[in-house]
Amino acid sequence: MKILVTGGGGYLGSIFCRKMLAKGHKVRVLDALWYGNESLEELSNNADFELVQEDIRNLVTTVSTMKDMDAVVHLASIVGMPASSIDPIASEEVNYLATKNIAELCQLHEIETFVFASTCSIYGSQPNTVITEKSKVSPMDFYATQKYLSEKATHSVNRSPLILRFGTLFGYSPRMRFDLVINLFTAQAIKEGKITVFGGKQNRPFLHVDDAAESIVFGLEKNLTGTYNVISENFTLLQAAEKVSKITGCEIQIKSEVEDERHYNVSADKLSLTGFSASKKLDDGIKEIIDALSDGKINDFKDKKYSNYEILLGKHETDEIIRKRLL
Repeated sequence: MKILVTGGGGYLGSIFCRKMLAKGHKVRVLDALWYGNESLEELSNNADFELVQEDIRNLVTTVSTMKDMDAVVHLASIVGMPASSIDPIASEEVNYLATKNIAELCQLHEIETFVFASTCSIYGSQPNTVITEKSKVSPMDFYATQKYLSEKATHSVNRSPLILRFGTLFGYSPRMRFDLVINLFTAQAIKEGKITVFGGKQNRPFLHVDDAAESIVFGLEKNLTGTYNVISENFTLLQAAEKVSKITGCEIQIKSEVEDERHYNVSADKLSLTGFSASKKLDDGIKEIIDALSDGKINDFKDKKYSNYEILLGKHETDEIIRKRLL
């Protein structure tokens, strides 16, 4: 199979690409590499791997990269509420308009297999129910809204897409992130001996990033279509912090302020009925991040390269300086 992966250098994409190459598929990545190319460097000598460094908003490049592909896995996105709020116009272009374009271009190229990475964040705050794919959506921020609009656009222009609504990701990746709650809690626990929980009663569905990649592989191999929640475990933020504390012995500080009011308990039963279940638990992700911090794979978890928000904020500020100089 020949697969185009948008955002293949990212937290999830860098793992998914490795899995598909290991299975003997040909992988072409389309990625602007805003977060660097370290995650893909070791793949550069693989004859089945091709990297096209370009923004997905460039239609000329996007059209050409889709030529002769059997499947498109669309992971490219400005991920998360903080990062997407830096430049809302650019976020709308990347997260919504480019998604709609790519879904349409699959029709142009007669590519029948299209996978779109969405998020459980579209459910917003629904604390007193178990969320299924049939539950109402109630996005609470710009990022979640754009993801939901992208789902609707994808359904309207693509014959039979596969839409995967991922829970809150965690775990080690070649393109590591510490702007994700479990990863951040673990790093703070090891390096500072203390983690801070804001509120704590909010429920979250969690998913190891490796299981997220496996769910895409499974979907491709089984020719799945439709919309599926993909999660491993539901915990409150306080319960998640307590798991980190149990393993590391760190102190937990609870603050009453609630910085993120999303609150949902999500079911992945629909996907389970197809034969897929996530295999990794919170404990697995916590322990592998501890190992990465201990063996020197990661030196300073506060380095801005581990935060989508910090990298994009710096890029935006640089672009603004250049723009003002040109005026």
